[in-house]
Amino acid sequence: MITAVLTQQQWKPDVALAGFEMRQLDVAGGRAVLVRRPHPNAAARAVLYVHGYSDYFFQTHLAEVFQAHGYAFYAIDLPGHGRAMQPHQIPCFYRDITEFYPFIDAAIEIIDAEQHRPWLMLHGHSAGGLIAAMYAGEGQHRDRLGALVLNSPFFDFFIDPLTRASIPLVMLLGRWQPSRIVGKLSSVYGETIYRGARGEWDFDQRWKPINGIPMRAGTARAILLAQRRLRRGLGIRCPILIAHSARSAWPIPGSAEITKADIVLDVAHMRRDGPRLGDDVTMIAIEGGLHDLALSTAPVRERYFAEMMEWLDEVVRQKQ
Repeated sequence: MITAVLTQQQWKPDVALAGFEMRQLDVAGGRAVLVRRPHPNAAARAVLYVHGYSDYFFQTHLAEVFQAHGYAFYAIDLPGHGRAMQPHQIPCFYRDITEFYPFIDAAIEIIDAEQHRPWLMLHGHSAGGLIAAMYAGEGQHRDRLGALVLNSPFFDFFIDPLTRASIPLVMLLGRWQPSRIVGKLSSVYGETIYRGARGEWDFDQRWKPINGIPMRAGTARAILLAQRRLRRGLGIRCPILIAHSARSAWPIPGSAEITKADIVLDVAHMRRDGPRLGDDVTMIAIEGGLHDLALSTAPVRERYFAEMMEWLDEVVRQKQ
């Protein structure tokens, strides 16, 4: 249950987004930040959004879509990410996916208290999709989930064969030299989405730099171990929607593909591993989708939102 420290926290205006509120989740010796878009009344449905790697919640239009469909919207910035980043921390560094479970537990308990145990959907993007999937299979409150929606989940690394051959070395470094840098994102995706470059979206580059935040060996190992567990099957009990771009492409500067494909992850990995999550898995491919489908061009993201909401409405209808 919610700790005494947690219950003493209060909502206050969000430091990043107008019209949103935030509160700290000081749990298990760490800190996350829960963000909400205020909802006038208790909602029958709610969503908890989990961001990706080198990421934080900034997609206000996503919250607006959910609220327009009657959902109370919440998002969590995980420890070491975004609003929850602290000066003594290595950004985006963790050694086990399960480190995040107590913070998701706390967020769900707050949502239940505020919204009177609504029908709850867990929604994750990229690394947040991996974390959300693992939580739905292993987390303390997994039976509270009415649905799981994954936006381009991180089921495997999108790397060339030579780099893949180095994974055993990365696993060793992750155990013995966990803070050692082993990888860095290309800047091409960040430039594709950032308004200050060639994109449409504004975000805080302290928390989501265009060049990405370097990945440490301990984090890579944590992700690889979670992906291995996922491939063995998670037995998730709630309905699952996995949405991804229709295709992937390498992040080559100047290529026409970078504005209409996933250039961060390989969608073939999502199609391969998606059915292993549970018995009720629906997969949709969005033509022209970017890695974060919600940041695709307007016609593409509107199609994604429409298909997601249609699926959610059908899931809720079948459970009534």
